[in-house]
This record gives sequence, structure tokens and C-alpha cells, in this order.
Amino acid sequence: MEGVESMDKKEAPAFSWMTAAMPRVAAQVAEKRKQWGNAHVTDCVKRGLRGEAGYFFAREGAVAVGTPWDQPEMANFAAQHIKSGQSIVVMKMPEVGNGSA
Repeated sequence: MEGVESMDKKEAPAFSWMTAAMPRVAAQVAEKRKQWGNAHVTDCVKRGLRGEAGYFFAREGAVAVGTPWDQPEMANFAAQHIKSGQSIVVMKMPEVGNGSA
């Protein structure tokens, strides 16, 4: 379960289908976990799956999960331009502090 191995053990089975159905997306999510941390990525995925736009949306071929952007033109772009063998993962970037403590 490459894309979900860092999730809580209770959550991982719910996403185990993703590796088989969306292998490119699973790999991209795994890479985001390495870059941004498990906690941030898990939060984004959960929020996107709950219907919050701007946190997580992924599409691979005809399979899509998460919530598309608030801008209809962006959601339409993903629906119309991601072909078989291609994938897209859109996730909210972690917020960067302003440097003051």
C-alpha cells in the first residue's frame, strides 16, 4: 500500500484500493508524505474526502477522489485533460510560518 502505508492502521484499509486502482496517484501521495509529512497529507486527504475544496483532489484516468477546486474551470480541466495513463494530485501546501516565534 505504497500511497497509504503511513496512514493510521485503522484508516489504511479504507484506502487500500487506491494502490491498485490509482497506482500513479498512490505514488504521488507517498511522495507528498515524504516532502510534507504524514500528518499534513492525512489531514488534507481526510478534508478533501469530506468535501472541503482546496485540500485534496486526485484523478487517474477515469477514477477521481477528493473534492475538486472551487473554480469550475479547474475541475473541468482535470476531467477533460487527464487521460488513461496520466494522473493529477492537487493538495494544499503546508503553511509556512513568517519566521517569528
